[in-house]
Formats: sequence, C-alpha cells, structure tokens
Amino acid sequence: MYHFVAELWQTAAMKTRTVFLPPGKLLPGMVVARPANGAQGSALLATGSVLDQKTLDSLHRHGIEFLTVDIPDSRDPQTISREIKEAEARVDYIFRGQGTLARARLHDTLIDYRREQAE
Repeated sequence: MYHFVAELWQTAAMKTRTVFLPPGKLLPGMVVARPANGAQGSALLATGSVLDQKTLDSLHRHGIEFLTVDIPDSRDPQTISREIKEAEARVDYIFRGQGTLARARLHDTLIDYRREQAE
C-alpha cells in the first residue's frame, strides 16, 4: 500500500508539458489539457479526461486532427532554453526583412506563443 501511495504522489508532483498531438501520436493514459469538440461543436472530451483505447478510436471516427494533452516533462532548464532559442530563430527567419506594424505584432505574438509552448 505504501509503495502505491508514494508512486501516486510522485506522479502527481511530476512536471508536465502541454502539447498538441495528432490522434496517431496519442496514447492511452494521456490526460486531456483542453476540451475537445466535434465538428458541430458538441463536447467530446473534457479537460482532465484520461485517454483509453476506446476514446482514441472515437477521436479517429470523429475526424479530430489534434488534441491538447499534458505529458510528463523531464527536460532540464538547458534543454528548455535551447528549444526556446530555436523556436525564436525559426519565427525570426519567417519574419525576416522589413514589414508593417501589424506584421511586427504578429511576430511578437508568435514569439510569445512559442515561448509558452516550449516552457
């Protein structure tokens, strides 16, 4: 019993990362991070739902292209920093050259989004 409680505590205390994955990369046991809706807006999965094989099969039938899930994150701070720099470099490359104020705002919004996703 003690081993089970300790294991449960470690899982609860584990750092997670929110990612967007296509159904083919989802696995049973993953936890839904944001609600999933069908094509007509009907609720398919609530935040906190734990995926099982039946649910994964249902996602395929409903044509869900991506799902937001929380996964364990074992990255160290150096890896996170490197990934943020790489993401910023990709966005900077896409937005290289002169542009409008709206383009600059879009660049900044994308940089913020990519930082958030990498952290």
